[in-house]
Amino acid sequence: MLIKLIKLAFVILIVGYSSWSSAAPVTSYVPSGTCNTNNVVLRSMMLSGGSEELLSSAHSASSCLVFAGNDDGHANDPIVNIGQKNDGLLNTRYGASNDLFFIEPEDLQNLDNQPLGVADDPGWIHLASVNADMQVNYDQAGPIVPGGLSLSIDDLLNMTFNCVAGRRGECTSVNWVIETDPGIIGDVSQLLGAASFDHLAFSIKVAKGFIIYDFDFIDIFKQELANDPASSLNFQTPYKLSGSLDTDDFENPQGNSTQAISHLNVWARDPADPTQVMEPSSFGILVIALLGLMIARISRKSMLVRW
Repeated sequence: MLIKLIKLAFVILIVGYSSWSSAAPVTSYVPSGTCNTNNVVLRSMMLSGGSEELLSSAHSASSCLVFAGNDDGHANDPIVNIGQKNDGLLNTRYGASNDLFFIEPEDLQNLDNQPLGVADDPGWIHLASVNADMQVNYDQAGPIVPGGLSLSIDDLLNMTFNCVAGRRGECTSVNWVIETDPGIIGDVSQLLGAASFDHLAFSIKVAKGFIIYDFDFIDIFKQELANDPASSLNFQTPYKLSGSLDTDDFENPQGNSTQAISHLNVWARDPADPTQVMEPSSFGILVIALLGLMIARISRKSMLVRW
């Protein structure tokens, strides 16, 4: 078993390493592009399996970015999918300023210890792709080597996307739900310890471009704590999130109607240190707790075995 783990650690160091400068461009950022964060909204947060609303109000997306071209293919098909640098769209950089997607340089992590001791991994994990018919195709984390350990995301959570405007295959408005399985959180938490997600992002592809809308739960929880100092949100509880999204940012060339969704992609970011999310509100988000716990353990085991 030790030999096998050492091999896994060695391979992840080789596969996962590449420099920012060597990453092939995956898309074209539109500096003058405008988007409205009100078009993607978090409307509800409940305990998984529960019915009590925990949010004091709905929250629009925290920010958004506009791109030309297609976000599909290799951009949303990470190789290892644990958040390593250059492994998938949100783990690259964009624009003339070589910016990170929705995070700051101090948020980078050291998931693979390559280069040695350098924190250069953004930590974004691709959860699923959703086609025009709103069918969900879940991703997986791993395997690090062919036939090695992999984690099927559909075993950890459930997503639904329901078209509420536009006909089937040509939706312009969607209601979405993301829920963890409450029956397996306890056992896994005892084995693997605590972890969390601090961002949830939807990439919406329409016609010749796409927009990525991001929810920053550090800011959202600050707002919730300000609204309700007795908020019970915490790290150890599995939640069900639901909301809406629409294509009002995607007008047709004539400017008289909105265009239909071609596909969606869903990402979440797993921070290296859960205490980052706790400051200053002392709360964090366990949107999809089990996935975060298990993926964090994969990368930590690899680094520990290496040493």
